Amino acid sequence: MTRRNALDRLRENPQQPITTIPLAKEQRRDNRAWDRKHCGKSYFIPAPLNEQAKDIRASILALSQKHMTNTSSVATALISFSLAHVRQGKLKIEGRPNANRRKMALTWEEAEDGWPMEISQPLKRIIKDAKDIYLNYRWGRDIDTQIKALAGVAISVGEVVVFLLNYALGAHKQGRLRLKEETVVVSQKVSAAW
Repeated sequence: MTRRNALDRLRENPQQPITTIPLAKEQRRDNRAWDRKHCGKSYFIPAPLNEQAKDIRASILALSQKHMTNTSSVATALISFSLAHVRQGKLKIEGRPNANRRKMALTWEEAEDGWPMEISQPLKRIIKDAKDIYLNYRWGRDIDTQIKALAGVAISVGEVVVFLLNYALGAHKQGRLRLKEETVVVSQKVSAAW
């Protein structure tokens, strides 16, 4: 029996070497149980706080890259710090009415001897094409419940999130809050049954 050269096939039909390597099969993750259990909490940010929310998002991303972790774990640490200060009484959240947001119901009446009225220009320009800003992080239900309880009905939940994250980032910049890395221990269970 004669020996065959493994490269004879390539000599007969020359190809690029990369085409001879089989492609890996694309794997789909069908089990989304973890994602459903740990879904992200989204908070709508009011328009006056959009720039501040973008700065907070960028700061959290920078901290996550520095500490080699994801943004949700950094946001959870920051919001936990702020919520602890709220519980201890070091930080108070009070809602104050904003004159630009007040709305009054108007009715009309007919005036017989009225002076002509002039309509003044609006105080601020309304931007129609502005995109809504949302902050979305994966933290537990207990943190979400505490945030919503702090907001109540008078304050927007997104406003409370921006305030708490901004407070914690300010404490981090001043050196009062330090983030430290901890190793995550992953364990597997071994069973006797095959």
